[in-house]
Amino acid sequence: MSRGTAALLAETYARSLLELAQQAGRVDDVETDLEAVSTLLIREPAFHAFLSTPYFTEETKRDLVRKTFERALHPMTLHFLFVTIDHNRGKLLPEIIERYRQLYRALRGYQTVTAVVARPLRPEQTTKLAQDLAAAMHAQVDLDVQVDPSLLGGVVLRYGDRMLDNSLRGRLVRIVGRITDPQRRQSSL
Repeated sequence: MSRGTAALLAETYARSLLELAQQAGRVDDVETDLEAVSTLLIREPAFHAFLSTPYFTEETKRDLVRKTFERALHPMTLHFLFVTIDHNRGKLLPEIIERYRQLYRALRGYQTVTAVVARPLRPEQTTKLAQDLAAAMHAQVDLDVQVDPSLLGGVVLRYGDRMLDNSLRGRLVRIVGRITDPQRRQSSL
């Protein structure tokens, strides 16, 4: 399965679950449940491998999921897990859960901003950047900090389909472009 197909399927499953949860008034319950499932998938990679493998029947997988989660999850979430198993989508559960988390956060007014920096930020720097972005955007911000040493310094911000490149590398590229492009040089004179 290609990465694009996997992303499309994760989007479809997550969006469908969110719509059903909204209709039932269980959006928060499902989000809490999916966090518990996600935690188990991370802590127990063998459980995720079991759900992903074609070597066990759907019935065997459903039985284990039922025994594991029956008392811990809302019936809607449990049924959703069964649907993913029945359609051989156990391998996609982490992506589906992550996409649901993103949709849930957007529904609750959060905006995801990716900040690419040259060196890791200290916790207080991350907090300050998130606060500054939240104030500038007039929204709650989920900040995803990524490190790319090739930036040399500064920051690249990505929000939706927008990008603000205030990195040292970006500034150097723009300056070199102005110097080497005769039309741009004349217009700046």
